[in-house]
Amino acid sequence: MTPVELFQPVGTTAPHPRFKRRPHPQPPKSVVVPAGHEDERSKPPIETNKFYANLFLGNQDQGVFMIPYVLWWNRGIGNHFGLGISQTSKEQRVYGPDPNQRPPQYFFHPVGIRSMSLSAFEFDKNMRLELSKLDQFSVEARFLPGPAHGKDKVLRVPIVLGSGFVTGIYYNLIPRFSSVVGYKSFSEKPGPRNGIQKYVFELNDNTTWVMYATLPHAEKLKLAQDDWQTITALQRVRHVIIQIAKMPPGSEKAYDTHAGTYPVRAQISGTAYGSNGTLHLNWLTPQSCSSGRLLVFALSHHVASFARQTAKCALGFALDSPSKGKMYAYSTKDFFMNEVLPTDIQFSPWTSMPGAKVGDYSDEALSAIYQAACTELEQDMQQQTNLNSMYFSGKALDKFAYIVYVAFEILRNRSLTQAGLEKLKSAFQVFTTNRQQFPLVYDTTYKGIVSSASYDTGNALEDFGNAYYNDHHFHYGYFIHAAAIIGYIDNALGGTWIYDNKDYINMLVRDIANPCDSDPYFAVSRSFDWFHGHSWAKGLFESGDGKDQESTSEDYHHAYAIKLWGKVVGDKSMEARGDMMLAIMKRTFNTYFLLSDDNQVQDQNIKENRVTGILFENKIDHTTYFSSKIECIQGIHMIPITPISSFMRSSQFVYTEWISLLANAADKIDDGWKGILYANVALFDPKASFRFFSHPSFNDAWLDGGASKTWYLAYSAGKLASVRFDVSLIGCSCYVVGIGGAA
Repeated sequence: MTPVELFQPVGTTAPHPRFKRRPHPQPPKSVVVPAGHEDERSKPPIETNKFYANLFLGNQDQGVFMIPYVLWWNRGIGNHFGLGISQTSKEQRVYGPDPNQRPPQYFFHPVGIRSMSLSAFEFDKNMRLELSKLDQFSVEARFLPGPAHGKDKVLRVPIVLGSGFVTGIYYNLIPRFSSVVGYKSFSEKPGPRNGIQKYVFELNDNTTWVMYATLPHAEKLKLAQDDWQTITALQRVRHVIIQIAKMPPGSEKAYDTHAGTYPVRAQISGTAYGSNGTLHLNWLTPQSCSSGRLLVFALSHHVASFARQTAKCALGFALDSPSKGKMYAYSTKDFFMNEVLPTDIQFSPWTSMPGAKVGDYSDEALSAIYQAACTELEQDMQQQTNLNSMYFSGKALDKFAYIVYVAFEILRNRSLTQAGLEKLKSAFQVFTTNRQQFPLVYDTTYKGIVSSASYDTGNALEDFGNAYYNDHHFHYGYFIHAAAIIGYIDNALGGTWIYDNKDYINMLVRDIANPCDSDPYFAVSRSFDWFHGHSWAKGLFESGDGKDQESTSEDYHHAYAIKLWGKVVGDKSMEARGDMMLAIMKRTFNTYFLLSDDNQVQDQNIKENRVTGILFENKIDHTTYFSSKIECIQGIHMIPITPISSFMRSSQFVYTEWISLLANAADKIDDGWKGILYANVALFDPKASFRFFSHPSFNDAWLDGGASKTWYLAYSAGKLASVRFDVSLIGCSCYVVGIGGAA
């Protein structure tokens, strides 16, 4: 067996001319294009869904979540200018709307505290910001004084996820360090080694911070306190490296050891060998400090997957992140992580339930599935799929793709399959030829494929903000998954659909999940964050609480789609990369988003909500953007129900969520969310789920626009064999109340 490299390019050619080239209506602020790289091919793509996007959006004064630190551009907070730094602890969390309610609806960390700031005597309201080297894990910010102070003066800050210090490199400036909290005291301590000075600051909130100054040629930085909030150097420096960190108990020796070394960027690599996957996250340091030891912080899901060589580098202290529990300090430039890949999960129904045997369909089940498929394949696919929304269009295409799959793989009915497949290919062709209501365009500013809806209407939130890069992995994931099914069936029947449409589907993959920077036409991993282990849905919208994710299930559906499309087209790297994403998501979602009783990482006050709802970089809110109904809050983390659902959502978790939050609510629902909830029941009781969908009184109004009775019957019936389920666990007739009672 040959190892597969995970990050091989999907493609490097320009999108087809049928996708019009248009600049984005909201260009980024302060982003500097490298000289000689202004044309479309050589201009670097701009990351849209990364942690630092607030720096080039809106007023540019919202937080940058370089966790465990949060940074701000101070542009006139009193006399504070420069880069503000905050690190808050879980004791500072604010719960609401009723702080005494358990579980609370939400919690957040206070923002804008600015415990310390990297500033300079020359900085004032006329200061400027320049952004460059916008990578998936980092950005370089350069703060410059106004024109009155002349040229060649700059504070350069490499902002890199996981950094142990906030580092600023001063050139030809008089350093200043301010604190909105205020200084109780500051003192110089013996430096850890020659050429590095050390200062310790006690703030008025009783936190302790440490600062190191690395100076060339035996120079010395002399500081004086101006007032209770400001400390200024007594001389101009030519080149000094300043590093600031919050110092929890027991951390001082470790900070001393690692002072003087800092990262400028990070890069990811990985391989798959069968079902064994390895990832290597590597931080790069400047050549001048390449021999030093680097201090970085790891999230809990990193720690759980560390190989032995990384695990032994733990330093024994931690800082809180705003919304993902503690972050643990490590002395290393390399995270080596191991994952078991779900290579055995393909198109067919699959379950993680012990003792279950999948795919043994009874005659009764096959009859019910056949009747449903015949009825649903008579529906007007064109009418249901050519909508004014890429999201809803993709869901409908995927729905019909699953019906055709059931006809082909489960019913083994060739005539039904071929009739449905031809209708589906015709409906899909509207999109591959870009003739839908709002055609896609190629955005030459950020370099991505977006809906023209916002361009044409002027409304940034049209189609959920697709043109502004919201939710691309949700939207395009449905298209990619539907294409994988079409390609799989068409290829088995001797067709050429895969080859005729490969460039279009690969273009969607490149937009949301381009694996490497050798592709000049798309950002790298726009949606999936390889540090956080999941995607961020928010695009070009500034946010005080940072990026967010509302639907774990549509996130892993897009990775599942990438895996299957890679399988169908024979792209082993894409297939393995999808598997790796799924393995990581299983870990991260069950650590931060899906709240089992044994979860010890996430805030213990919110566990009874069972899902986080919307998880922001700074906040968790048990709600949705579209509804506060419990079926929507929980259900948006279920859809779509597919073979990968059982891999992500354990039967015990789904059962606990059902009896604690959903059982009494389900029978009062009279829309598509009802079907979603009962399809989800199949993850712990497929027999009850099948009874619900096969009941004579079943109402099609209980089907969401992206769901079919055919697939729900096939999914639940395919998991029935050998499943032992004790109905006494339910304790109520909550499965099919209103349509005949519980069986």
